[in-house]
Amino acid sequence: MSTRKISRWFLVVAINTVLAGCVIVPYKPKAEVVDQRDVQVDSAAFVVTIAPRQMLEEFTEAIEDEDDLIKVVPPQEFLDAAFIDEDASLAKMLEPETCARVRERTGADYLVLIGEVTESTQDEHGGMAFYMGFFGASSSEEHATAVATVIDLANAKPLSEVSSHAQGRSRGVGVFYGLFVVPMTGSSARDGLARAVVADMRSQSGPGALRIAVLAAEKITPPPPPPDTDVGPR
Repeated sequence: MSTRKISRWFLVVAINTVLAGCVIVPYKPKAEVVDQRDVQVDSAAFVVTIAPRQMLEEFTEAIEDEDDLIKVVPPQEFLDAAFIDEDASLAKMLEPETCARVRERTGADYLVLIGEVTESTQDEHGGMAFYMGFFGASSSEEHATAVATVIDLANAKPLSEVSSHAQGRSRGVGVFYGLFVVPMTGSSARDGLARAVVADMRSQSGPGALRIAVLAAEKITPPPPPPDTDVGPR
């Protein structure tokens, strides 16, 4: 065996040995949910989109786990039914003609629009060094916020706006072996949002089978101002 291969083998063994001594303990902090029924939406400032796909898949799964009688329409199918031209604005989505068309073609009664999902780390203390082991102690506060607007397609208007926020303390300590307690704030915020969204729709639809769509609302970025061509007096 060559010296290079031996070195690689020892490196792999060393990494696996260290990782085997790393214990991660996840936990889900409780999400704080704010649910508003008096919704004012600047519909001209947003477009309806199917990206980011992974985020939509995660929220779709959370909603279906919350209520197994809810079936989610494939996002592209809903988008194709809603927008027959290049105008994919929320204002276009809220037009009665658009809502009637998607209900007829997809059978969906509600549209859940996922807004911006934010995650941040605050209040960091201590530090952790890694060199063939974990050494030190650290902690930080993790935050995650998810928002959504529920559109009542039968009435072509917003039903509710929901915000879900979760925060928790992350801690780690190591003396060669490491122990890390990690809050699953993103998952907690997502599940809190799903529970509130389902409760809002069920408060109006009642029990039974229900078809909905889950898409994203993306804020329109205004174009940059034109360059200043006025060079002043000569």
